[in-house]
Amino acid sequence: MDKYIAFDISGKDVSVCVIQKNQRERYATVGPDLGSMKRFLANEKKDGSVVHLVYEISGQAGFLYDSLIGCVDNITIANPTKMTWIYRTAKKNDRMDARKMAVLLSIGEIPAVHIPAKEVRQWRMIICHRRKLLAASVAAKNRIRALLSSQGISKAANRGKWWNKRNRLWMRQLCSRGFDVENL
Repeated sequence: MDKYIAFDISGKDVSVCVIQKNQRERYATVGPDLGSMKRFLANEKKDGSVVHLVYEISGQAGFLYDSLIGCVDNITIANPTKMTWIYRTAKKNDRMDARKMAVLLSIGEIPAVHIPAKEVRQWRMIICHRRKLLAASVAAKNRIRALLSSQGISKAANRGKWWNKRNRLWMRQLCSRGFDVENL
């Protein structure tokens, strides 16, 4: 027998809805920690059911996917921007959202998001981190050049680029002298 389980992870606790064919839907609340989620899913799988899980995409979606994939038979990550029916109602709470996701999962109508492999996600995070580091470095260099420009220094003392070794040493000496423009 198939069980369709939806986690609404948006609050301080996780709201859960379980739907099974020919049975009344069940609701539960579990802790936001991974252990609580795993225990709940293990308990649902005890009777040999095929367990399908759905939750909305978030910053921790990849981590949850990797951590929970061994506890269920199938995980679907929902795209909340394509689930406008959740947000158009005046009556909105985590329990109702979980129910709506579970119902849509049971009829195969969840707007799913592709989760790349763990290695791909890690590679993308490294690339993003490198870009941020480079942007911070460029911003720092621009601030230094703006500071020098504000003191009337429009070009480096030595030939070549601003950030070659000789010019970096020259800038260090400027700082140790306290920007005495008269003695340049």
